[in-house]
Amino acid sequence: MSTIDENTITPSVEDLEALTQLGELLAEPGHLSLHAENGEAVDLPEQLRRLLDSATRSLRTGSSVTIMDHARMLSTQEAADILGVSRPTLVKLLESGQIPFTKVNSYRRVAMQDLIGYLAAQRSQRRLAVEESINTNAMEGASVSDAWRTDSIAYVNGDIDAKEMVRRTRARYGLE
Repeated sequence: MSTIDENTITPSVEDLEALTQLGELLAEPGHLSLHAENGEAVDLPEQLRRLLDSATRSLRTGSSVTIMDHARMLSTQEAADILGVSRPTLVKLLESGQIPFTKVNSYRRVAMQDLIGYLAAQRSQRRLAVEESINTNAMEGASVSDAWRTDSIAYVNGDIDAKEMVRRTRARYGLE
């Protein structure tokens, strides 16, 4: 089992009520603290509150959440799993220089912070592509539908790829 698996939380149906209650508490402004059975209490720092709020929102939708140190060095399989690509595809990204890596003996290692940087750059490129498309449509007098905007957000966030974006757009206009 990889470290990613060990640091991943997958919600169960039984957790949903507790996650909903926790989400409501975290969404309200004000002071929060953790209380132990022995009576000790610790104030919850704002950064941890934001992390818990984000994790809780994801878990409530059924998504798994992984917490990992940015300085952690990953195997190529762990990095590929995070990106949602095959290991050979990741190796091509590494060898092309798109993602930095180091070699330990004959093994490639990828820093989590470099993977995060790559993902941020990809998101930025997708956002630019969507903005250019919206501007082109505006210049040509074409409107942008709410469905296309929703798909665009999913594309920018990396939830769908370019092929899926094109497929949905073509289907919307009966071009499939």
